[in-house]
Amino acid sequence: MTPQEGPNTPNTLEGRIAAPSFVIPAGVAENARFLAGKVDEVGLCLFETAACLHYGPQDLPQDLALLPLRWHAHLPVDLPWPAKKSAAAHPAREATNAALAVLEKTAFLHPRRAVLHPPLGNPEEQRRLLADFSRHWRQATDVPLLLENVEHSDVLCLGQDFLEEHHLGFCLDVGHLLGYAQDNLLHSTLPERAAMAHWSAPGERDRHLPLTSLTPSQERTAALVMARLPDNAVHMAEVFNWSGVARSLPVLAALAQRQTVS
Repeated sequence: MTPQEGPNTPNTLEGRIAAPSFVIPAGVAENARFLAGKVDEVGLCLFETAACLHYGPQDLPQDLALLPLRWHAHLPVDLPWPAKKSAAAHPAREATNAALAVLEKTAFLHPRRAVLHPPLGNPEEQRRLLADFSRHWRQATDVPLLLENVEHSDVLCLGQDFLEEHHLGFCLDVGHLLGYAQDNLLHSTLPERAAMAHWSAPGERDRHLPLTSLTPSQERTAALVMARLPDNAVHMAEVFNWSGVARSLPVLAALAQRQTVS
């Protein structure tokens, strides 16, 4: 039986359950050791650029690579994007360099993917910055880059072919979809193209509550989303306390179970 699998857990999610690197009030290393044997993958919460650039061996010790875990990185949400429209030839270079420097701190863990929030701005400016970011990123690393739908960008607004044209993947945040009423994603092909899904109940917009807090309507939508996700997608319970993660995993299993019996 796999770590996250219980008597009611269907094989459809076997090996594909993740949790964030902040589920107990401690550092990354303590969280990772706590999660080992409980989930398959850890999403490294590299949310703050400056703090992560100061990580040392005490924060990310080499023996983390020995844990029975896979890893992915969530890049900083405070990257130095241009404050206003820039005429520079490479407007996203500073943001990309900062993201790559943070990612390098985790290189010994061989993260399988990196998740990026689109920058603020109108879709035209987002497209320009993200195209430049992706170009510099791919010149420096082969770690796949996934864009996540957030309040100011559902990713769909970037255009139907934007992800493919710029070698980008997609991370579907179901909590954001529900909390920000991004119903247009349900009428697109993005759910079928998601390499990863973040799961939480939004509460008031984006509170990252356990999935037990889904309303009946939200649970129905979540079930529809689950049915459309690829069979190899990673499912992360994006709740920032272990009690909430533990309560969410049976809900995820039940959502997946609906697909096996439908």
